[in-house]
Amino acid sequence: MKQLHQGLDYQLYKVYLWGGLPLVVIYIVVSVLIFDATRLPGPQAFLVILGPLLLWFAGILLYWWWVFLFKGNKELEDWVQGQGDGFPEIKSLESWSTLHKAMAVFGGSADELIRNAKRANRPVIVWYGCVNLLVIWIYGYFTLGALEILPAEWFKFMVYGVFVWIGLMLPGTYVLMTWGGKTAERTYLAPLGLAITNVPGLQPDLVGLIGGGQKLIPDGPAIVEGERHGRLVHIETIDKHSLTVVQAKMPEFKVQSDDGKLVPDKGAPEAVVSALRSLRKAKRWQGIKVNAGSEGIGIQRQSKGTNMWLYDLWLAEYLLDKTNAG
Repeated sequence: MKQLHQGLDYQLYKVYLWGGLPLVVIYIVVSVLIFDATRLPGPQAFLVILGPLLLWFAGILLYWWWVFLFKGNKELEDWVQGQGDGFPEIKSLESWSTLHKAMAVFGGSADELIRNAKRANRPVIVWYGCVNLLVIWIYGYFTLGALEILPAEWFKFMVYGVFVWIGLMLPGTYVLMTWGGKTAERTYLAPLGLAITNVPGLQPDLVGLIGGGQKLIPDGPAIVEGERHGRLVHIETIDKHSLTVVQAKMPEFKVQSDDGKLVPDKGAPEAVVSALRSLRKAKRWQGIKVNAGSEGIGIQRQSKGTNMWLYDLWLAEYLLDKTNAG
């Protein structure tokens, strides 16, 4: 799937943005210094001198409306339709976003992925709309004033409106962020076939208290559970520690991370050895241990990063796929 900052349309947008601005500046300088447009009546001078600048800026706003409302959704739908039924390829590890989409299509719900992506985009659209209204308020006043529709005395009302609108947007931004956070479980977990089953509380860190400061720490792990391909999945995370378990019947083997290179033990099946040989050394594999057996496969991790358990889930299902485990 293309990203929002890629594609022919984005290249054309960059040409419009960085190529159009100097052209607009040159036009303004020429119209003022050579054609003396400032001698025109007020409304005409405004339209002749600054009209192209307003149109250029409006084009930028409209482009991002198109991105938020249509481009992202269309690209996601096209990407989903282009996916096969096979296991997500190694190239899906390129980023957390690409891996999440691939895992949702493979073992979760593609329809829910698309539906929840649209739902998660709503707070962004509302926030961007509020920013647009502020811009329209400022530009609208100067435009109507230059066209002699509004008297100059109304300038103070425009300034008051700006401060009031900014004052409303500060708490409004927090509300929208909270709204977006509440959709995180549906947006990121539900398409994977997973859900949060335990949210830890907070307790004081005694070490922090002894050291003279108060620090809150989780009093237990956050637990995510679900079912993928008929297998039960259990994930626990607390601070930089995580445990990912997939229930299945597997041969016994262990895997260690040697500074990001996954190294199987001597008794590991050849299918496991061959599968791990295909995975290059990477930071995403640092600090993990793999244990597999008749009850399933478990991956422990101790590393920094948010939602790194998704890479562990991919690795567990990757080894299950390569060993044809049930």
